[in-house]
Amino acid sequence: MRYYSRRQFLAASFATASLSLPIKSMASAMTPLYIPPLLEIGRGKPLYLTLQPTETSFEGGKKVTVWGFNDHYLGPTIRVRRGDFVRINYRNNLPEAVSLNIQGLLADGASPSGMGRELPPKSVWSPVVSITQNPATCWYHADTIGRSAYQTYRGLCGLWLIEERRSSKGAKNNPFLLPHQYGINDIPLILQDMSLNYAGKQLINLDKNSFYGNKLFVNGCYNSFMNVPRGWVRLRLLNGSISRIYHLRFSDQRQMLKIATGQDFLPKPQTLTELTLAPGERAEVLVNFNQGDKVYLLGGNTGSLWEQAKTFFGIGHQPESNRLVEFRPEGVATVFDTVPQAPAPAELPHLAINIKQNRRFVLDTENALINQRRFDSNRIDISASLNSFERWIITADRAVGFYLQGAKFMVEKQRGKVLDLTQQSWQDTVLIDGETEILVRFTHRSTNSYPFLFGVTDLLLADKGCLGMLVVS
Repeated sequence: MRYYSRRQFLAASFATASLSLPIKSMASAMTPLYIPPLLEIGRGKPLYLTLQPTETSFEGGKKVTVWGFNDHYLGPTIRVRRGDFVRINYRNNLPEAVSLNIQGLLADGASPSGMGRELPPKSVWSPVVSITQNPATCWYHADTIGRSAYQTYRGLCGLWLIEERRSSKGAKNNPFLLPHQYGINDIPLILQDMSLNYAGKQLINLDKNSFYGNKLFVNGCYNSFMNVPRGWVRLRLLNGSISRIYHLRFSDQRQMLKIATGQDFLPKPQTLTELTLAPGERAEVLVNFNQGDKVYLLGGNTGSLWEQAKTFFGIGHQPESNRLVEFRPEGVATVFDTVPQAPAPAELPHLAINIKQNRRFVLDTENALINQRRFDSNRIDISASLNSFERWIITADRAVGFYLQGAKFMVEKQRGKVLDLTQQSWQDTVLIDGETEILVRFTHRSTNSYPFLFGVTDLLLADKGCLGMLVVS
């Protein structure tokens, strides 16, 4: 049982009373949802990313200093095509060293980023990345050992989209195409939770093993709305929170069609009324706004007023509101209401797979350990063979996200339930809630100097050592 001091009890009681006020007296005016700028990168065209302090206003008040890319809080959405090669020009204008990870990008360990490529202040680095993988919704974020939670929370993250070259072509009014008008019917949603002080500045306790903010944000906006056209809209979802697991649903219980994970399209859309995303996990869904009025995307359920008050003081998990963003359909309902067709996944695992090795992992989130060991930058934890398959069996003492760099996997079994691989697609991030078995395929090389990382996606836990290093040769 957890005990609270008299001061904590009185403070929480006051907060509970405040939270019981009518919503209109508590809520600030709704603001339009910010859409990160889109950078289309063609063959050989350089991509410039400057890491720097900038300013933003989280709740419509006074601007505060944050971190970001190219003078924006959060980074631009970067879109590349399969077959491209991209020269990335990083410049670090921040006061501390930063490593960056493009999670979901399949490339050799030495090429894109990662712990072996730390950028000191005032430094530049220009890697060239070859894009060879299937369409994917990746994300880039701070991956600095011991500082990834703080730097990502401050604003160092953004979406990185990989598409087929043909996906931008075709008949302009073909209703069977997936929605592809960025910021109109193809909408990026970066989900975050934060706590702010009286001046609107970000608060985070780095001493704990997890962090749960008392307010939910989308693309850096609180209490926001988005005007959307009638018909089908594509949402590209990223859980950019430090620790929070989202159970997403709509306020009117409307269905959504999950069409893709972070790594590829699904063989067949999955009809859902709730979608769970671990930190760092991505998904694409289609939502039909042809009928009905405004509707909220919700980030789970709100707890009791007491639970909300505990979160306010850093001792609970429940946000003060579960509303993420309000969608406001506009225009005339379309008569032609056909479901857009997602492309088939480019590859599925063969029925006969040679499993080279079985491995077991126990994630101890209480002590930030994997198999009773804490991260050591001088130790390689796993050596795997290029183009091989392995089966990893993972358990954890609480629900937590798990990820791999430079490789991909399919979930074979969760909580004893065998899953049909023909109805799934590749992933690089998964929620571990009970025993989970994954089929891992190693498609790219890494070295002792530039290893891949694996471990929990809770960035505070990762900073405390719940990570390992992987070499593929």
